[in-house]
Parts: sequence; structure tokens; C-alpha cells
Amino acid sequence: MTSRRFTSFSWGVFAYTLLVILWGYFLRISESGDGCGTDWPVCRAAMSPEPTSFSTLVELTHRLTSGLVLVLALVMAVWAFRRYPRGSAVRFGATAALVFTITESLFGAVVVVFGWVAGDVSAGRIFIRPFHVTNTFLLMAAFALTALWASRDTARVPSIAGPKARPVLWAAVAVLALAWTGSWTGLAATAFSAGSLREGVDQYLDPEHLLIVLRLLHPLLAIFVAVLLARTASRLRASSSDPLIHPLSSALVVLAVTQLVLGPLTVALGNPIWARLVHLALADALWVALAFAGAIALERPGAPLKSDR
Repeated sequence: MTSRRFTSFSWGVFAYTLLVILWGYFLRISESGDGCGTDWPVCRAAMSPEPTSFSTLVELTHRLTSGLVLVLALVMAVWAFRRYPRGSAVRFGATAALVFTITESLFGAVVVVFGWVAGDVSAGRIFIRPFHVTNTFLLMAAFALTALWASRDTARVPSIAGPKARPVLWAAVAVLALAWTGSWTGLAATAFSAGSLREGVDQYLDPEHLLIVLRLLHPLLAIFVAVLLARTASRLRASSSDPLIHPLSSALVVLAVTQLVLGPLTVALGNPIWARLVHLALADALWVALAFAGAIALERPGAPLKSDR
């Protein structure tokens, strides 16, 4: 098997993983996380002679497709170790993808077993959301960068030490923080839906739950992150002459501005499922664009990987 085949495979796994993540978003938004009850990893509800409910179908589909991600991640890691030399970026990325896939499964098990699904707004669910979101985003980055590094025959993992990496790291932390607050906002929108804009405003005047207060953080932080990403994009263009940097940095700015518009629009429309899914999908695209741009800008010079293509 050639590295060309591995590259195609890694891009395919990355694309499939994104679809599974989006389905996970739909599971949460549609409050289908309790479709299998507290059973894990089996789903006894799907084996019942009674007609299978919509939430059970959604949850069962998510578990099956997520399980395939784990299998694909394992195949990719083994393949990377057999095909690429020790210390290569591709090996590192494939290993990270496998590790984060495993931890993602463990997070899924925890939220199911403890019942932190559907309309649950307990302190435990609020607390675990940032950790779960962080793992999901690192999972996306690992799959994306494995495919990128395989395509570019990147010899070594880019260095994240030094002043050149600092803007990228700050931007990454900021986007993660925005995703944390976004996860709380999503829970609040599901658990405390408002029939009108006026009802939504009234919720802030007399908040009945901590999530309603936390929901305020997301739009405020979004403005700061958009400005930070615009500044980071400018620095990336100035620090790298790679032809991919310009379109990727431009994508960062466009996606950030689009999100600033789409967020309030989603609220104004009454938080429909399709709008929330688009908002989340664009957040994923922004994160991946930042991962690509940062990795390319921070690439270290070195001999390219040997290829049998």
C-alpha cells in the first residue's frame, strides 16, 4: 500500500468523522440522548419487541457510526506505523486520533450512564460539557492534521514553542472557550426554550437556572474571538509564504463574521434544529481551518518523508 492510498484513506476517515460528529450534534439538539436509557454500550431499547422510538433510532445510529470511527482510527494508526518512519508527523497525528477517539467513547459512556442527556440540566452535565467539547475538537484536529501531513509529506510535528506559535495557541484556546460557552448555550436553548424574543429577554430578567446566565457569555465572547481571529489571520499571512495560508486565513475571517451573524439569526428564528446544526457545522469548519493554517505556518524545515508513489 502506498502513501497515496493512506492519504486518500485518512481524508475519507476525516470526512466520515465530521459527519458522525454532526449526527452527535443532532442527537443532542433533538433530545435523543436517552434513546437507549442508561445502557452502554448495548442498547436494550433497540432489542425490545415494542416499536423502536425515534430517539432510540438516533442514539443507536450514533453508537454504531461512532464505533466505526474507532475501528477506522485503529486501522489508520496501525497503517501509519507500518508506512511512516519513527518520529513522523503522520504517526503522531494518527496516534492522537486514536487516543482521542477512545476518550470520546469514554465521555459518551459517562454521560449516558449518569443520565446527562436529553433535557438534563444538572451540575454534572454543565461541568463535563467543556471537557467533552475539548476532546471532540482535539479529535477533529487530529484526524484533519493526519490527512494534511500525509498530503504534504510533513516530516516532523510543527513546533508549538516560541513566539511564532503564540498567536495560534491563543486563538485555539479562544475558539475552545467559545465552544464551551456555546455548549452551555445549546443546553439552555433546549431546556429553556422561549416561544418568542420577548420571552427570551424575560428569562434574563429573572433567570430560573444557571444555564440562562451562562448563555450570556457566548455572544460576548464571540465578538472578542472574531476580532482575535482576524488579527491571527493577519499574522499568519505575514509569517508564512505558503500558498495555502492566504485562503485559510481568509476562511477564518469569513467564518468568524458569518458566525457572528448566524448566531443572533438563529435565536431570532426561534432556535430551529437546522439553524443550530449549520451554526455548529460552521464552528467545526472554523476550528479545522485554524488547525490547518496554524500547522502549515508552524511547519519546521526538514527532509520530506520518503514515499513509494
